[in-house]
Amino acid sequence: MSTLFVNNLNTASGSTITVPTGKQLVVTDTGGLNMPGTLVQLVNGRVSDDRATTTSTSFVQLGDTLTITPKFSTSKIFMLATISTEMSGANSAFLDFGKTTGGSTTQNLSGVSGGIVSFYQETWNNKSISFVDAPSTTNAIAYFVSAKVSAGTLYFNDNSANTFTQFTLMEIAQ
Repeated sequence: MSTLFVNNLNTASGSTITVPTGKQLVVTDTGGLNMPGTLVQLVNGRVSDDRATTTSTSFVQLGDTLTITPKFSTSKIFMLATISTEMSGANSAFLDFGKTTGGSTTQNLSGVSGGIVSFYQETWNNKSISFVDAPSTTNAIAYFVSAKVSAGTLYFNDNSANTFTQFTLMEIAQ
């Protein structure tokens, strides 16, 4: 077997480079192929089955974190969470995402005072939120769901009702 060393590939004519039928282009390193707009990695998990509450009128972390280490500093991280909640009384709750990276924590990633989703008194119900972060790092980032209330108590997850929060992080190459 021989090794071909090149810095760039270009076509002799036309605009496509074809890998012949029956042949494969194999990239042996994770992150060794960067195609803008494609999924680089996916991290998925439950964010605690245990019931949690908050009465905080400032954004605070709810549940566990989910950690991702971007392969490229130019990547964006798409976050998606389906959150099981209930709000007490005639009050509002606000949901967002937060993150911790390099020893610094941000509780309200969207920067919107009302968070990504706000809702009024309800019985147990699922809310879906999503957000895109541009972290500009290849260091580990711990993301989490954050919430605040106008007043009253926000309930998060309820293991007796078999509810939980599903959380997904996707690194998208740029």
